[in-house]
Amino acid sequence: MKTAALSKRSLAATAVLLAVIGFGLFAWLHRGPHYQGKSARDWVEQLLHDNANARQALRKIGPAAVPALTEALDRRRGRFWTWLEGWRPKLPRFIARKIPRRALDQLLQERAIEVLYEFGPASAPAVPALLGVDASLNDFIGFGSGGLARATLLQIGPAGLPYLIRMFKRNDPRIRVKAALYIGHLGSQAGAAAPALARALQDSNPSVRGSAVMALAQIGPPARNAIPELKAALRLNDDYFRLQVIDALWTVGCESETTVPILIRILSDQNNPNRAGAATVLAEMGPAARAAAPALSNVLREEFSYTRVKAEEALKQIEGSATRRE
Repeated sequence: MKTAALSKRSLAATAVLLAVIGFGLFAWLHRGPHYQGKSARDWVEQLLHDNANARQALRKIGPAAVPALTEALDRRRGRFWTWLEGWRPKLPRFIARKIPRRALDQLLQERAIEVLYEFGPASAPAVPALLGVDASLNDFIGFGSGGLARATLLQIGPAGLPYLIRMFKRNDPRIRVKAALYIGHLGSQAGAAAPALARALQDSNPSVRGSAVMALAQIGPPARNAIPELKAALRLNDDYFRLQVIDALWTVGCESETTVPILIRILSDQNNPNRAGAATVLAEMGPAARAAAPALSNVLREEFSYTRVKAEEALKQIEGSATRRE
């Protein structure tokens, strides 16, 4: 009996030992990238105290350091820490030194973004965090977190497209707007984003809708899959938004049959503030907008105005281009 009990205890102890060893091995294998005995996370923190050496170490680690750099961007201090920081001058020095400083968080964020910029397209996993970076005081007096984040997103380029598309699921409309804007910057390379942008045309936030339609216009023909949703968006009771949609329909699919009548209606209403915009879009269409020539001619009979100038330009594009083609 005693031998059996000892045997069971030995087996249990062996199992525990093996579990501890296994856990330790797992932790070691997943400890993240290291350089000179320090983890990427340690080197990121070192950016505050020894920027040059820390940046060099992170360069050596390479894109494997992106997750640690992204953590520095996502660092947020709650209301408690903000309240406590206000009490810093009244606290004993040894306590005050332990309280995180917002200015240091800001500096670390800026230096982390600078390293991400160097990694270029390899920093694509940091796109969600970069979109969440807000402008700082340094953006008004120099090049702060906001400006650095924008430059880095542009540097990442098409590699960030899958991450930008996912951002339309975020609750914050500001993030959705930013995602659409950066997709637009990619131009014809962002055709894969057309379905997500098409859905965004029905977003409850007008800024998101406007950013989505502008992005589709910038993408051009590769966004042809969004044409049905663009046509549906013409039903919204917002002439300024309609102008954006019509412009997108023209650049994406050279659509004029359903849109020129809308532009004529806007142009014919002397109280509509979007008349000059309508004339501008008609000028872009050229001969395809010939049906609008009478309405544009009527505008030329009005008193001098910016709308009349744009109407004259539109007629030149419509009639001049048609004459050259003939």
